[in-house]
Amino acid sequence: MKLWPTKKWKQILLVAIIAFVVVVSGVLGFVFVKISSDYTSDLQVLNADGSETALIIYHPGLSSFMQDVAYAFADGLVENGWRVEITTASDQAPTDLSGYSVLVLGSPVYAGTTTDSIKRHVERISDLEGIDTVLLVTSGDSDGGAEAKLQQNVEEHNGNIETIVSVYAVPNAGDGDPLEIAEQAGRDLFVANR
Repeated sequence: MKLWPTKKWKQILLVAIIAFVVVVSGVLGFVFVKISSDYTSDLQVLNADGSETALIIYHPGLSSFMQDVAYAFADGLVENGWRVEITTASDQAPTDLSGYSVLVLGSPVYAGTTTDSIKRHVERISDLEGIDTVLLVTSGDSDGGAEAKLQQNVEEHNGNIETIVSVYAVPNAGDGDPLEIAEQAGRDLFVANR
């Protein structure tokens, strides 16, 4: 059995197939690394004089959508007088929650699950000490399974789920602008409770 064909058109076809497999493998490898890696960013403070402090930790994902949603949510909190500290999930992100009134965990959903970097950061914190926690989840569409798994992870680490905000990259008819939805969710958080 010959591995290399003798006819020119078969050789070209084989080279094209091999090239396709190599390119697809490379792209899939890049995507896997990108969605499972931690990203270090500076801690940014919004509304430094706010009365209560929220910590937002998010994984940026493959596009800027998760970051845009996280900052829109932060803007909603700032409108209600919150101090907001925001950064990406990494070993540089805060793990001492004693100075925060609420923790917001933001993650895109890929292949039906939230990113590993958010799960790892919850494990780095270890004990969430009952802090009110908001899950901010972005996806193209979701059946709620990814949110439920992240909720379970937070509750296993002694977090108190205050609310889950799911924002879809492609909203259903009538849902409105995803960033406006996230900002409104930030404005609505704790309004009735505080």
